[in-house]
Amino acid sequence: MSVPIPDHHVPADSLSFQPQVIPSSVRGIVTPGSTIANAKPLDLKTLRSLIERYAPILKLHPDEQFLPTSVEDFLTHCTLIDKKSPTKVPSPNISQLPTKGEDHQFYLELSPGGKPGHLDLAKAYVHALWQQGSPYTDLQFWFFYAYNGPGSLHVSGLVLDTPTSSGDIDLAPMGEHVGDWEMAMLRVDNASHNLNSIWLSQHSRGQFFTHDAIPGTFTFEGTRPIIYASRNGHANYAAIGPNKSEYRKIGGVPVGLDFFIRNDTAGTGKTLDCAKHYELVSADWAGVVAPAWASWPFRWGPEGTSTHLTSVAVSEIVRKSLGDELAKFCPISVLTVLASEILPHFVKGDINGPTSPGKHGSWNGTYPVY
Repeated sequence: MSVPIPDHHVPADSLSFQPQVIPSSVRGIVTPGSTIANAKPLDLKTLRSLIERYAPILKLHPDEQFLPTSVEDFLTHCTLIDKKSPTKVPSPNISQLPTKGEDHQFYLELSPGGKPGHLDLAKAYVHALWQQGSPYTDLQFWFFYAYNGPGSLHVSGLVLDTPTSSGDIDLAPMGEHVGDWEMAMLRVDNASHNLNSIWLSQHSRGQFFTHDAIPGTFTFEGTRPIIYASRNGHANYAAIGPNKSEYRKIGGVPVGLDFFIRNDTAGTGKTLDCAKHYELVSADWAGVVAPAWASWPFRWGPEGTSTHLTSVAVSEIVRKSLGDELAKFCPISVLTVLASEILPHFVKGDINGPTSPGKHGSWNGTYPVY
């Protein structure tokens, strides 16, 4: 069940920041927590049974163009580039990915044919994290998408702080980049084998749900939670809907506008069954050693090729998309403010070519939340 964004606003001519549609149970940084002297890890057989017991069902948006795929399939559509050499390696296999080199020396260039992904070959890469003395094991289900699509913005015109018209804006090319790693973590109790908590990745942060919050937030098929991936951006959510984020309000009296980034999810698209399609890639205490690609020191796509747009260019994208009704609320000065608020969300120095799962703090049990 989705919880609407509060409809109260701060005074005119300032910006308000509102929470996610479904707030996390906690804020800040989540870690595995306290230790117990006699805590024991799961054996490998039990670990696999719990992976299959709680493996999420990933539901994709019906309009999703960029589906998940496997690392192997992604590489068949890539060329390995060495910035220090004219040599290029087309369709490298995993063993050809270099493990050493100067910073930023290598990257993967994706051909257009690889952008759609390949759901039939997709799988969840499971990293099981247990730390000495912990009574819990984190089952991390990592999903890989060859391409991340453009963002979508919802804008409403305001008269006397009341919405009078609204519309959606396709922000292409903002938000587009090669390679996208997302993750859902399910924490299980090693003694009772019960589900303890869930963390869902959403772009650079995520949402964390404690044991008490899970039943009223998630839908289950048996013991398995359903997780919804947002259209184009692939952020993971617990429910269907627009999943509003990055809310802003400009003005309002006499006129103004507010907007938010859409992270649309739906339950009628294609599905990845993570109990049938998964690979346990890491459980170090049980002798399952992570493959080298999981901590590949370079990026899964070009680096430093983020969308280079100015506020003026973004203003023009927004103006053309608003339509006549909304345009009257947006003089150039307002559009410039709007553009300056949109840009930081999409234009980042490292937006293109994500780092490997093993290079994320969450791989080691540090989960950033809203």
